[in-house]
Amino acid sequence: MDPRIDFVTSFIRSNYSRRLTLAELAGTVNLSRWHFSHLFKEYMGTSPERFLTQVRLEHARHLLETEFLTVKEVMNQVGMSDASFFARSFRAAYGVTPGRYRNAHRVKSMKSMKTSKSFSHPTLYTATIIASKFERGGNR
Repeated sequence: MDPRIDFVTSFIRSNYSRRLTLAELAGTVNLSRWHFSHLFKEYMGTSPERFLTQVRLEHARHLLETEFLTVKEVMNQVGMSDASFFARSFRAAYGVTPGRYRNAHRVKSMKSMKTSKSFSHPTLYTATIIASKFERGGNR
């Protein structure tokens, strides 16, 4: 791989949460935007913008699986500001909306907490009870 592209992919992975422009990315390796875009696509098989979106979505998926954050908080943490674009991109990449993905993984994590029976915090206990009700289909 071209070392300039390797450098830029590392740069993107380290700075995905902030606003990155094509001019800035090209400038990090002293190339024009046009030359950089073509070189990047040649080596990576995708545009720099799409690669940045993929990196952001990977991190968003991880946050939705591991943190108790709202979808908007996750979106902001990964550097995306357009909720509609975020939801469409996430659904295209993972086949489900960010909210449904988060809810599905919360239920899974609650199941594992419930089986461990170690509730060191009252909020965890409450969240586990809510997850149990969700699994059973609500308040019956």
